[in-house]
Amino acid sequence: MSLLKTLLHGRPDGLRARLRGGGGAPPAPAPFAPAPIVTANRASPPEAAEKALGLNFEAPKDVNPPDGYEVVLHKDALPEGQIIEIIIGGTAIAVAKSGGMHYALSNTCPHAGGPLGDGKLAGNIVTCPYHGWKFDVTTGTCPTQPSVQVRTYKVQVVGSAVCVEL
Repeated sequence: MSLLKTLLHGRPDGLRARLRGGGGAPPAPAPFAPAPIVTANRASPPEAAEKALGLNFEAPKDVNPPDGYEVVLHKDALPEGQIIEIIIGGTAIAVAKSGGMHYALSNTCPHAGGPLGDGKLAGNIVTCPYHGWKFDVTTGTCPTQPSVQVRTYKVQVVGSAVCVEL
């Protein structure tokens, strides 16, 4: 049941908990109750996320990305040592900032489908929030099992925009 709860509500200290404003674990739903549908009158989800985290993810609109690339966020929007999930062109990616550089990789852990964008970033290593699998954001390789990888994407900073090749 705890895996289902984590899938529906996220980790107690994760992004979804911070967006809810509690930071703690959500109340357990009644047995066999469907998950609630959130329809609060508030800003759109990206704007709510930005406000809750104190970040500005407004991607620059005056930047022409290179061919095959998409603008995903402002170069200063993501603090050093952070990782977030971004859905761009119908693809969920995790964008990380480590050592002053931006990196992009698949948001899905190959072990159990965990959202890497909700994971913890320490140096160049992101830890999946579900079962603790680790991946190097620069190469996508699992340090303990080099045969296991997640897809990485090329990143270019053009002007004030972080652009990812999809």
